[in-house]
Amino acid sequence: MPLQLNYVTPSTGASASYHVAQQVALDYVSLLTNVTVASYLDSDAKAAGKFPMYTQQIQIAGLPDSGADARSFAESSLSAAAPTDGSALSNTNRYVFAGAEIVT
Repeated sequence: MPLQLNYVTPSTGASASYHVAQQVALDYVSLLTNVTVASYLDSDAKAAGKFPMYTQQIQIAGLPDSGADARSFAESSLSAAAPTDGSALSNTNRYVFAGAEIVT
């Protein structure tokens, strides 16, 4: 399911509000989930087949549970709140979608 959150894209400064996990790759050696996220102006732009305003790769520590859907794991991880212990500072784009709403 896509994520909804106003996000100012670094390349243009324009705000995108609809974000889709286009690709999810699981690294079983490093125990990481790599997600390619495409950001669109809104859901109408995505539905109309427009190009994303911005695309980025985000690395998530950990893997989905065995048998769990990797895309759902990635989306729920991306929308999770950033930790408050300072550990979020080492990975600059990991929590850019923290607090996003998962939409249908």
